[in-house]
Amino acid sequence: MESEPWIPTIQSFIKRVADSAETGHILKTLSHLLVSQHRSDCSATELCSQFSFAQSYFVSGPFEELLYRLLPLLSNLEFVTSNSKYLSAIFLDGPADVSFEVLYAGLSGEYATVTQEKCVVYLSQLVAAGKLADIMVCKCSTDSYMLNGEHDSLVQAYACLPDKAANRFQQNVPLNLQRNVYYPTLYKSILLSLNDVKVRLQKGLSSSVAFISLLIGKLCVHGLAMDLWTALLADIMVNQDFLLSRVFHKVVSGIAVTALDSTIIPLLRCVYHYDDISALLGNTIIDSKKLQYLIMDKVLLHKFYTSADVSKLLYNVIGYLASSPSRVHLYHTTFTKLLQVWADASSIRCVSLDQHMYISKALVVCSTFLSSHSSDSLKMPLFKDLMSGLQNHLTNSDSSIRHIGMAVAQILSAKLNPQLEKKLEFDYDDDQIYRELVSLETCPTLPDSSAYEKQSKNILGDSPEDASGTSEPVLGKTQYGEDLDSDDDLEPLGEFEDKARPTEQPASYLGECMQGLMSADNPEKVESCLKVAPTLIRRSRVMTEEVSVEFAKVLLHMESSVVIENFVLLHHESLVSLLVVSPVPVAQYLCKEFSARNYNVRQRLDMLDALAAGAVQLADPKAEHEQKPSSLVEEMTTLNVGDKPSEPNWREIVDRRIEAKTRRFASASHTADTSVANRFSAVAGHFFFPLLLAVRNGEREYNPFNADTILLVQYFYTLGKIVASAQNCLLAPRMASELLQVVWAFRCYKELAVQKAVVFCITMAIMVTPVQDLLRNASLTEAHQYLLALAGTSPNPELQEMATKVLSYLQHQVQIGMKSKT
Repeated sequence: MESEPWIPTIQSFIKRVADSAETGHILKTLSHLLVSQHRSDCSATELCSQFSFAQSYFVSGPFEELLYRLLPLLSNLEFVTSNSKYLSAIFLDGPADVSFEVLYAGLSGEYATVTQEKCVVYLSQLVAAGKLADIMVCKCSTDSYMLNGEHDSLVQAYACLPDKAANRFQQNVPLNLQRNVYYPTLYKSILLSLNDVKVRLQKGLSSSVAFISLLIGKLCVHGLAMDLWTALLADIMVNQDFLLSRVFHKVVSGIAVTALDSTIIPLLRCVYHYDDISALLGNTIIDSKKLQYLIMDKVLLHKFYTSADVSKLLYNVIGYLASSPSRVHLYHTTFTKLLQVWADASSIRCVSLDQHMYISKALVVCSTFLSSHSSDSLKMPLFKDLMSGLQNHLTNSDSSIRHIGMAVAQILSAKLNPQLEKKLEFDYDDDQIYRELVSLETCPTLPDSSAYEKQSKNILGDSPEDASGTSEPVLGKTQYGEDLDSDDDLEPLGEFEDKARPTEQPASYLGECMQGLMSADNPEKVESCLKVAPTLIRRSRVMTEEVSVEFAKVLLHMESSVVIENFVLLHHESLVSLLVVSPVPVAQYLCKEFSARNYNVRQRLDMLDALAAGAVQLADPKAEHEQKPSSLVEEMTTLNVGDKPSEPNWREIVDRRIEAKTRRFASASHTADTSVANRFSAVAGHFFFPLLLAVRNGEREYNPFNADTILLVQYFYTLGKIVASAQNCLLAPRMASELLQVVWAFRCYKELAVQKAVVFCITMAIMVTPVQDLLRNASLTEAHQYLLALAGTSPNPELQEMATKVLSYLQHQVQIGMKSKT
């Protein structure tokens, strides 16, 4: 091509931008390529004769590189002043999407404050010039396939610009970049782009709404869903345009799966009538399995709502499913599933009263859409489930559960089986539960479109006259005047009254406790449930065995997002209580999850601590509330844990040894200890062998010990404590042999803490091995040589002392074995 020789010319110009001697001339030349797109009297003969080619090449290729090269130069005030005209042309007249991304990146901490101020000014000018809508219209005007993650940085800039600017400059932000002005402008830009897509479709042109779907999902994830839908619904609902509704169907179907919850649930709560939901979503739910799961399962079964708009939400969900012949089969499936969950005895016991009431309300709403022409093949199975559920409700000890069962059965039976000679009626008080359920039998009416317009005006409002964004932020002064610190206009407050802070009622049942621990938006509820969790787990043993693994999942994924007193201790006690009450399934689950990828070091350490403490408590029932390991284990862990352990209490150790070796010929009467079965002997293998696979599977799969040495050290101590707890069990010798094989590969590890952990494991293996097998075990013979080498040549005195103690104990055990043979 004749124009190709000019490509190196443009590239060399961009590489020489940092050269202050030529920068002005280069910027002037390059800016002509952008300004001439809007000004017909501008020429670019200085660059090349093939102007159109150079222009298209520059815009599509090196333009982004040029902007990134210019960002550091914006801190030079002399340079910015002398080239302000050309800089404005490059940043404001070039491709707006590239400028927006680069300027947003300029707000990061790697650039000088002066550069960030200039970036804010240019961003404000882009917003004031309507570039937000222009970029979206440009992104929607193509039907090309969008690569995964192609527009992530631009979407992030759109959604987070006000917060990023406020984080850098606090109150010194241009008006049109403040939240209360920027986001309404963004919502209007989304409406403009949607209408532009509609116009293009009317003309037969191709369009794409993938960018808008990504942007709406990102805004909803950032907590702007209610304002966004309030602003958009007025335009869509008032016009009642079929083509615009079809465009909106495509937008919803393109929302990312990770943003569906944050997007669809607020939409269901904003819309006034289920007919409007049908217009907005259409039959999108039929093609999207994720949307089916969200609307049919998550909203109705997994979540529950107690706010004032719960009836509107339920009518929108169920009415949307039942209002179209193409979706009525989903309504039947939902009705059946809801009734089965409501009637199940286990569900009645496990879920909270609020959630059960929510499911009951959903059933009443479902019954209002049950047509009198529905076939008996649909109604009769539902009637049978209703009767079985009624029996489970009436036999419940909670009076509220019994009232719910009677009220729901009375309402639904009249619609499921109207041929009954005698209607199902109950003699009970007309309480609040019955009134709430009966009130749901009346379908809401379709409101006037003016309701949407009123709400939209509260969000969008009128564009402020001073939102041009041309003023630069001035550090040290605020936009609200210099008298901001004056308190003349403040009204005096009355004296604060000491009021008792309302406390959350502690959970009484295990299911309620689990539900409370998942209430991330209610810290008081989480704290109260966490405090009673160990007591409920140990008290309700039968119920705990049914939900032990699910409870362990909830505890394992809990985080101390708020300040909860003794969070670590309460969390640990709850996990240990689960292991003591239901050892096999919980131990297998924790050992399996220990090697999984989706956990951090803190969570893995929690698993190891719980497994070790659970093994000790199961081996010694007296230590169920106070863990007291054997004297040898306690002495070894006192010397082993950590690279720089605290000074051991040697006086207590000496006194304990003297007391153990002192022979008394006359003493007070001693009552014989009652023998108690070792509960750990039957389940020791479930604690030890699955956990042992973490090292062996880590060689060919995911290795959790690559993250931190602390995890490896704690892993060895946990294995050692489990083996020590299995003393005198049939599996103990085999467990000791397997433990020696695993730790033997780490005997030459450079970390001192790992070497101490290896010595600890060798000690535990010696302790549980029968004395007659000590000399015949080849692994112990090798361990003996290793301990001799440590005692003689180790440069660390603590490690030498540990090895010497273990050798002394091993020699003592061997002598006992030899005496028993003779």
